[in-house]
Amino acid sequence: MSELLQEFPVADLKDEDIPPMFLEVMREGWSYTPNGARVLTDLIPDFASPYFDVLQEETSINGRGMIDYDLPSTGPERTGTLLKRCLSYGFSALAEASKTFGDQEVRAYVSLSLGGSNDDTMTANVTFCTNDPNVASYIRNLENVQNEAIIELSLEDRSLWN
Repeated sequence: MSELLQEFPVADLKDEDIPPMFLEVMREGWSYTPNGARVLTDLIPDFASPYFDVLQEETSINGRGMIDYDLPSTGPERTGTLLKRCLSYGFSALAEASKTFGDQEVRAYVSLSLGGSNDDTMTANVTFCTNDPNVASYIRNLENVQNEAIIELSLEDRSLWN
């Protein structure tokens, strides 16, 4: 991810960078599930599924691929825009989570990787989950992840981009 951030410097993140659908999800806010998972309210499924634990529930409900249908299929404009959309959405949702829960325990995971039928299309995903020191982290050995660029963000990290 550090290479992508050097190639596509992102500054001045704002809500206008977030696609309308994600902006609506973020503005609907956060809530707890009966199991105690912290989830974006608008993403809660109509029918509850069984989850192994709170972490699985949070990542299953809160994870989404970033909208990209309006972007070129390849090239730097696609990658730079996806990165900016994901970071803007991630930090705005983290700010809302902090207001709702009164702490900064929710983390955002932003990932970019090549996908599509020929593995030549940059795609992006944002997932939110609680940082619980008593539970294994969502992505173990984050620094050793290969084949995708990924970053874990806390609300405190926002100062790096504004």
